[in-house]
Amino acid sequence: MPDIFFVADTHLCFDNSTRQQTFIKFVEHVHSCCGHLYILGDFFDFWANNRIMRQKMLPVLQSLQALSSDGGMVGFVCGNRDFLAGPAALGPFGVTYLGEQADIRAGDLQVHITHGYSLCLDDSRFLAYKKRMWPLFRLLDRVLPGSLEHAIARRFIIKSKQVVSSQEPSRFQFTKSAIEDLFQRGNDAVICGHTHLEETCIQGRKQFYALGCWDDTTGPYLVYRKGAFIRETFAA
Repeated sequence: MPDIFFVADTHLCFDNSTRQQTFIKFVEHVHSCCGHLYILGDFFDFWANNRIMRQKMLPVLQSLQALSSDGGMVGFVCGNRDFLAGPAALGPFGVTYLGEQADIRAGDLQVHITHGYSLCLDDSRFLAYKKRMWPLFRLLDRVLPGSLEHAIARRFIIKSKQVVSSQEPSRFQFTKSAIEDLFQRGNDAVICGHTHLEETCIQGRKQFYALGCWDDTTGPYLVYRKGAFIRETFAA
């Protein structure tokens, strides 16, 4: 069985070529392992569907296309920074858009993957902001001219950062009952990101993994290999 790689919170920015190159080298590593790759949100520091963004991110997208073209599965779960990325933008590069969450198979395990904000039920301020603002930004993304839409999307990300940073730390934590509910639905493992902090909780067959955030030259990831999940760090 091929290795299955999971990453979250790479926060690739169109004006940071160093982090882009680090991630491209990571994809080449996955490719060399004949592996599959699941990206669990906040892949982009922000995403807007315009020519500026596509051109700046083209090398990254082409690296994913090369992996997919050789038979590697590349799955994408959106995060709070890149919820505007969808099938139309990612599909041409061989990336399978999975929405906000998905259930996949890893060996004989059923694995639930999501970015993680849906598991932070005490984060009421962000969840209310998401419910109110995301439909509006999706509408604007479809109808505004590219340059204007790009500027508004960047401003939204600044606002999103303020929503997170201004909260009490207790709100930016996973809710145990939300995770337990996923196990009750038949999942053997839950993998996410979002908080930028690595967490591991294993109780019998039930496994929970929260992935850490990347910097410019290194990135934490999880890999399912030979029947077990293993934490590793990629260094360019």
